[in-house]
Amino acid sequence: MAIEFGYPQAFGLGLIFVISIILLRQKNRVQLNEPPLVPYKYPLIGHTFEYYKDVPGFLKKCREEYGEMFSLYIWGSVQTYVGKELYHELFKNYNEFDFHSAIADTFPMVNFLNRPENYFRPIGRFVKDFLRDLEKYTARVQYEMIKSFDEFINNEGVFQPPLQIIELIIARPLAATFVGDELCKDKELLNTFAYILDDMNPWLAFPPALNFIYPNLHRKFLSLRFRFDNPIRKHQNIILSKITPVIKQRIKDKNSLGDSWKRPNDIMQDLMEEYQIDENNVDIRNVADFLMNFIFSSVHSTSIAFTYCLHEYINNPEYHNELLEEAEGMYNEYKHLPYYTPDILDKMVKMGNFIKETLRVNWHDVSLPHKVMTSQFTFGNGYQVPEGRVFQIFTQLIHHDPKVYGPTPENFNPNHHKNSPAHRPERHFLAFGMGREACPGRFFAINELKVALHFIILKYNIKGVSGKRIEPKRMGGFLFPSDEGIIFEKKLDSIVL
Repeated sequence: MAIEFGYPQAFGLGLIFVISIILLRQKNRVQLNEPPLVPYKYPLIGHTFEYYKDVPGFLKKCREEYGEMFSLYIWGSVQTYVGKELYHELFKNYNEFDFHSAIADTFPMVNFLNRPENYFRPIGRFVKDFLRDLEKYTARVQYEMIKSFDEFINNEGVFQPPLQIIELIIARPLAATFVGDELCKDKELLNTFAYILDDMNPWLAFPPALNFIYPNLHRKFLSLRFRFDNPIRKHQNIILSKITPVIKQRIKDKNSLGDSWKRPNDIMQDLMEEYQIDENNVDIRNVADFLMNFIFSSVHSTSIAFTYCLHEYINNPEYHNELLEEAEGMYNEYKHLPYYTPDILDKMVKMGNFIKETLRVNWHDVSLPHKVMTSQFTFGNGYQVPEGRVFQIFTQLIHHDPKVYGPTPENFNPNHHKNSPAHRPERHFLAFGMGREACPGRFFAINELKVALHFIILKYNIKGVSGKRIEPKRMGGFLFPSDEGIIFEKKLDSIVL
């Protein structure tokens, strides 16, 4: 007698087959001496809700009970958290741990721009090479920064919420660096520079609940979602439409003028030469996509850092006099020059200390994720982890280490960094990463922040709308600048116009 299978029977056999394969793999998997997995109450959900209810409190409790390294089950997968004693092994063993692969799980740029995996790996090398000579960009950054501030403040004004306006201000000097003096004044292009990441945030902030069903299903969902309704595409088209005629004109000028042609000094020209097809053609799509990567990694992060600096300046008036004294001294000594050179900016030591302390106290609870890329890895303490495991670094623990920052490490004190330049990564300061993966654009970013703060301190009195201490917003383990308004009032006794 023939046996007939319906959908329920077929589904049941399929489910048994899948479960058998999973159990077989688990049986054959080498047993590792893994870090302790913190017990959880709810199957599938794991620690997810408890973790996001109070990230710093929950992590502190786990660390006190399980030590400097432990694992949590969050959004459908096991993640390992590492503290100040062992995190440096992630950076030291860069062939075994990869930062970019971990980031791609939540921000798959290659999928958003329909590029193959690892396509944007050269971005770190590009930043190092293109920004090696900061002198090329110093003058235009200062000129465009001051013009931008004057345009948006106009003697006095209120920024509320401040970040959105500051993004436009920061976008202009960065646009001058990326695409040149001509395009940095284009309003439509500036809006793209300022807000491209903001337009993606609603989708990037979507919790990865689909990973409860299957690992990495959230990334697949994002990739599919962006294929049909991609918020990047609008900005991509704007960038292409703006840079294409300029690139074609540059090629034409170079061919016609020969030795008398003056090479433009901007990132776009560097990318043109990187992706030149022949003497008459450049892969403009490549140029545009890498420009967007530069924008993603610079405009939003620099704007957030500057907003925090303004907040801490408002919160800590006890440092106003010494910062103003340094700023006025620098201005009086070098006002005969058209702009400050990188060497002069390095002399703003107190300003650098203030910026570095701002980054320290306003950093995320956890950050700098790394993924295990080898079949397994063994730490110095004997713990072993399997391939694919994602690590999160307990940054708050490192940035608030009482052995380094004293008995009250949560207090703001720029003197913590007296002998340490703002751009220097250190074992107890991870805002720029560490080792081979240290942010290659940190020198440029710090100089830009110094220029902006120097100008503001000399020309304006600033205060918060509420008159109270301004605290950052918290979303899970991440901190973001407050939306409270900032009031700018021009100083009557300012030494600058």
